[in-house]
Amino acid sequence: MQPHPSPLAQIENVAAHLRGLLISEWRLARGEMAQNLRAARTGLILAAIGFAATFSALFALTAALFLGLTALGLAAWLAALATGTGLLIVSALALWLGLNRLSPKAIAPTRTAAHAAETIRLVTEKTHVS
Repeated sequence: MQPHPSPLAQIENVAAHLRGLLISEWRLARGEMAQNLRAARTGLILAAIGFAATFSALFALTAALFLGLTALGLAAWLAALATGTGLLIVSALALWLGLNRLSPKAIAPTRTAAHAAETIRLVTEKTHVS
């Protein structure tokens, strides 16, 4: 028959388990935040490309309008207008994708929060704490 551990040993055991749990939760949160920040960096790059493309599209559309008004010929301004419109569509798409990746919802450590909630539920259940 094994002797029961002393209350001090039990407290030390619980503290060691809690410390291990906290360390594992911290590592999980750090890993998830690093992954989310990499995605945010990609979103920031896409947003910068979108801004640059938007300015290029505005310049091209301005040139198209100017050429259209001055020349009243179809070839020069129609080509510039088509280019500006295409660039505007691409820039709008890049901006939309980039800004979506920068939202707080995309960066938040949702898996870690769910895992921590499940761990707290299990600890509460195992220790019969209400």
